Amino acid sequence: MMTNHTFTRRGALALGGSTFAGLFLAACGGTATTAGSTSGKPVAGGTLTIGLDGEPTVGFDPQVAQAFFDQQIVAQFYEGLLSLDSKGQIKPGLAKSYQQVDATTHRFALRDGVTFHDGTKLTTDDVIFSLERLMDPAIKSPYTQQYRIKTVTAVDASTVEVKLSAPQPSLYNFLARPWSGAIMSKKWTTSRSGNQLKQTENGTGPFSLKKWSKGISITLSGYKGYWDKPKPYLDTVIYRLIPDETSRVASLRSNSVQLLSFRDLRMVSDVKSTSGVTEANGPLVSSVWLNMNTLSGPLADKRVRQAFNLAIDRETLIKTLGSGSASFGYVIPPQDPYGTTPTTSDPMYQHNQAKAVALLKAAGKSEVGIELTAPSDSAYGPDISALELMKAQLSKVGITLDLKLVPFASVVPKVLGGDYTDMIMLTSVLNADPSQYLDLWFAKGSPATKVKDQHLWDLMAAAKSEQDNAKRVTLYHQLAQYIADEAYLLVPYAKAVRGEAWSDRLHGYQPDATATRLNLKNAWLTS
Repeated sequence: MMTNHTFTRRGALALGGSTFAGLFLAACGGTATTAGSTSGKPVAGGTLTIGLDGEPTVGFDPQVAQAFFDQQIVAQFYEGLLSLDSKGQIKPGLAKSYQQVDATTHRFALRDGVTFHDGTKLTTDDVIFSLERLMDPAIKSPYTQQYRIKTVTAVDASTVEVKLSAPQPSLYNFLARPWSGAIMSKKWTTSRSGNQLKQTENGTGPFSLKKWSKGISITLSGYKGYWDKPKPYLDTVIYRLIPDETSRVASLRSNSVQLLSFRDLRMVSDVKSTSGVTEANGPLVSSVWLNMNTLSGPLADKRVRQAFNLAIDRETLIKTLGSGSASFGYVIPPQDPYGTTPTTSDPMYQHNQAKAVALLKAAGKSEVGIELTAPSDSAYGPDISALELMKAQLSKVGITLDLKLVPFASVVPKVLGGDYTDMIMLTSVLNADPSQYLDLWFAKGSPATKVKDQHLWDLMAAAKSEQDNAKRVTLYHQLAQYIADEAYLLVPYAKAVRGEAWSDRLHGYQPDATATRLNLKNAWLTS
C-alpha cells in the first residue's frame, strides 16, 4: 500500500540508506525572519506586481532552466511528482502518494483531475516521457547527470514505477523541483521546436504565461483549471523588470510593486523603516565562487593559487558587505545541511601576505597577472566593490588582478563552456543535493571542469553514492577541505542570497529558501 510522506531534508537524511533519500532544505537557519501574514480568509482576484532584477536568460523549458531568473518563472508554470513547501518539507505534488518498493524502485500514484494549461489531462505517458527526456543527452539538461534513472514504466493507468540503476539518496530532492523534476505534456512538447519551448509553456502549475515583453515585463494569469482548488487566488501576476535596486524599493513604497527582492543587504535597515512594508532578511546560503583554471596559465601552479588565497583578507571583505550578511565559506554553502563553515584556524583561510610572497617566489614568480571574469549587473554591486578591494589586497603581494566585468547573462554560458582565461566568479543558490555544487565545477569530462584530478573525482563519486548519511556528511566535508587545500576554487566569503520585502497588502506569502517563490499560489491581496 502506498503512503504519503512528509519530512524535512534533515529528517530524511537521518534515515540514511534505510528507507528514503534526502530532501532539499530544512530551514537550517532558514527562511526569512518575517513570515507573511496569513490571517483572515483569502480573497480571490487582484494583480500582484513583482519587481524583478533580471529576466530569464535561457527561457521556459524547465528541463534546461538552470539560471535563477529562469527558475523563478518556471516555478509558476511547471510542477514535479513531488513538491516543497516554504519550510523545505517534501510534499506530494502531481503524485498524491509515493512509495519506495526497494533500494532502487519507487512508485508514484498520480492525482486525479490534473490538466495542463492547454486543457489536456495528465497521464502516465506524460510522466514517462518527461523523466525519459530528462535522461536524454540530446536535450543537454544540466540535471541529467544528477539522476540514476534506468527505466520508467506504467504499473497501471495512474501509477508510475521508476527503477534506478543504483540507489540514489537525492532522488526525491530533484523530483520535488519544478525544473529538475518538471512534468511536461508529451504531445505538446514533441510538437514544438527547442526555441518554442523556451518562449512558451504548457505546465500544470498555478499560473500560465499570458505575455512576455522582453526587457519590460512577464505577465502570468491564474490557471482556472488548477487541481489544487481554490488556488491560485490571484488573477494576474506581473513581473516588472527593474534592474536598479533603489528604483525597485521606491516602486514598493509607491505601491507600483507589492513584492521584490534585493541583493544588497545593506538596504535592510532602510527597507525596515518603510511604513506598510514587511521586510524579510534572506538566509545565509550562498557561497561566492571564484573558480580557477588549473589546466593552463599561472593558476596551473598550486603555489600561485595558494598565494592568491592567502593574500585575501576575508574578514575585511566581509565587513564591506555590511548588515552581518556574510561569513567564511567553502564550496558548499555554510547553511546547506552538508556544508560547514571554516575559520581563521584553517591554514588556507588565514590572511598571510608573507607566506603568499614566499609561495610566489618558490614558483619562480615575483609578479603575476590574473584575469577574473565576473558579472557586471547592478545587482552584483556589493560583490564588485568587494572584488575591487580584493584587487588592492592582491597587489600587495605582486598579483595584478584584471577584473573583466560582463553581463550575468553571458557568465553562465562561459562557466558551462569553460570559456574564460584564469578565473570566473559565480554565486551559488541552495541546491537540491550537495553533489550539484561540485558537479557544476568538477564533473569529469565536462567542458566546465578546469581540473584534472582522479582523487577528486573518486571522492565525488563516493559521496554521491553513499547511503549512510553520517558517512556522506563526512565525505562532503572532506571534499570541501580538499578543494580548499588544493585551491581549485576559492570562496572569498559566503553571503545571504537576497532579502525580500513586500507590501502589507500581500497575505499568505511565505519566502522559501530557494528564493524562487515556489508557493506563490498561496498568495492573496487585500485592497
